[in-house]
Amino acid sequence: MKKIGLFTHKGCDLDALCSTESMAKLIEEDYPNLEVIPIIEDSYLKEKMKDTREFISLEEAEKIELDYALVCDVNEYDRVYGIKILEKVPVEKRYLIDHHDGNRVELEIPEKNRLIDVKASATCQIIAERLIEKEKTISKNMAYNLYLGIVSDTSIFNHGVTEKTKEIVEKLPLTEEEKQEVIKKMTELTEKQKYLLGKITKEELAIEGISIYKLLERAEEGDITPLVKHNKFQEKIAPTEENPVSCFIIGIGNNYFIKLKKLPDCDIDILEIATKCHGGGHETRCAGRFYNDTYENVLATIITEYEQEKGKLEQVSNPQKKKQVGEVNLE
Repeated sequence: MKKIGLFTHKGCDLDALCSTESMAKLIEEDYPNLEVIPIIEDSYLKEKMKDTREFISLEEAEKIELDYALVCDVNEYDRVYGIKILEKVPVEKRYLIDHHDGNRVELEIPEKNRLIDVKASATCQIIAERLIEKEKTISKNMAYNLYLGIVSDTSIFNHGVTEKTKEIVEKLPLTEEEKQEVIKKMTELTEKQKYLLGKITKEELAIEGISIYKLLERAEEGDITPLVKHNKFQEKIAPTEENPVSCFIIGIGNNYFIKLKKLPDCDIDILEIATKCHGGGHETRCAGRFYNDTYENVLATIITEYEQEKGKLEQVSNPQKKKQVGEVNLE
């Protein structure tokens, strides 16, 4: 029997877990001659899902010869869990389903084997949309998982929601009571997450327009990833009218992860800041990463890049304001 490995990103969140589980089910139904091998980082988040399966360790996976590979919810080389195992699969036998832009080094996967929709709110939305288009029967458990992935990646429909998102979730075979059960399950914080949430502090800086928060406690990425999408977390670091840009710095060892957000009517280009911080994302919410660095340098870099972007706006709105000392106006 031929084998297909399922891959997703490190520190997997609910969209990653639910999309891989859904694709595993679909592959088993449509291709009974294929054995599905989930090569996914273990996570307590599996407890929130329906029909979860056991994941194998990287050591076990390295002993298996895969014929095919399917990557869900990630298209960046350095974020794939088990990348060295994926690389053993011939390029032409690799497949991808994702809703992210490729911000850094992309995976080597043929264009014809890619299903990417950057307008989708979640990878689970892409899967649900294709199933509905093909009029395939969606079981209650699969609908539960697909809905869970979508509500998680949209922070319960607080961002990234399109008309297509609304249309898809309405067509999933779940009652309103069942949908509320999914949301309740998703929003239950673990004790570790409650502890981390209470450890978030704000930097007291004399900089107008931006609020900077930090969490420098040691934590696993699997704790952090779902936490930053939680509504209580979002409320804590949300941008305000006074400071329409917010930045959250998470420190794990000597590696740092930043999350940038802004109000929709704010003109500061936070995506440009994220790109210069080895990241990317969307216009109003994006992320960056620093490796082998210090908190002081990360903070200084963010402040410098923010002030540069703010300066660009000031120069456009008032060109005279940016004249150099000693410059003569000959007009």
